[in-house]
Amino acid sequence: MKKFLKLATALIATLLVLVACASGGGSKSSSNGGDAKKTLYFIPIVDIGAYWNPMRLGAEETAEKLGYELIVKTSPPAEAQKNEKHIGFINEAVSNGAAGIAIAPIEATMFKNPIKQAGDAGIPVITFDADLENPEDRVSYVGTDNELAGAELGRRAAERLIADGITAGSISIVCVDRAQPTMIAREKGLKAGFEEVMGDKTKNFKFLETIQDKDQAAVSKEQLEGQITANKDLVLVFSLGSEGPDVGVMEALASQNKAGKILHFGFDYTPTWEKGIEDGRITGIVDQDAYNIGVQVIENLVKSIDGKKIDKNIPIDVKFVEAKDIVEYGKQKAEQKTTTTE
Repeated sequence: MKKFLKLATALIATLLVLVACASGGGSKSSSNGGDAKKTLYFIPIVDIGAYWNPMRLGAEETAEKLGYELIVKTSPPAEAQKNEKHIGFINEAVSNGAAGIAIAPIEATMFKNPIKQAGDAGIPVITFDADLENPEDRVSYVGTDNELAGAELGRRAAERLIADGITAGSISIVCVDRAQPTMIAREKGLKAGFEEVMGDKTKNFKFLETIQDKDQAAVSKEQLEGQITANKDLVLVFSLGSEGPDVGVMEALASQNKAGKILHFGFDYTPTWEKGIEDGRITGIVDQDAYNIGVQVIENLVKSIDGKKIDKNIPIDVKFVEAKDIVEYGKQKAEQKTTTTE
């Protein structure tokens, strides 16, 4: 009987270990034996799509190379109470004694207190993709200066309108969430860049109310179709990032027979653009090096953990790509990523 009880106890213990290992939560890990001091939390807004996927890959591969386990926490685009859920991820990292936290804050002020609390607990926090209102509330920001990137997009669009002889009309902007710091900065920048090139003729153009779709293409498609119907002088659309706006805008242009007639400038490379090149549903894009953002986030977070001084801002440049060059550009990005990971 005693032998039976010992055997049963051993089996139960083995099962508990297996269950614990199986519930790791979808993150790449290195062999650190579960040491919290070798664990990093990586909290993107989402982790799907041609922008977020390479970023996650860069972060995962860099963490593994440096001997850290990376725990990736995020939520679906249309998640209810998304802000609160992501703040909960920060609190979880603090409770678990993580070595460092990297987060793309969805809102510039709501994340201030939990990030400061993490810092007070001795856990360095790096923001990426979007930043906080007060730079002193985090260790560093890695990513694009979204206002400057937006300005580049606005300048390129204005140059194209002038080249096409278009000197008046309505302009639409489509984004995931108007309250996101990235979207606010990009919209501010593109309007400034547009005015910089268009000059006095800027007054001949009207920016319509910004569309937000929570990354749901059907929503942006329907709303843009409404704007096209109500504004016969619509000449230009900006989509400010993510698959929802990208797809929604291109589908609206197709359904309203406006492909190639309304210019469309987008944010970030995605293979989705290739479907709109031939019929003119995409005119040009500015692209961020998402994979490199992931790499730089982890490299600098580990430096901070090791007590090394890092810059408060680590900028990642953007590149403008005309529609005719998007396919070749996509191939170059794929080759660059392969070379970087070898």
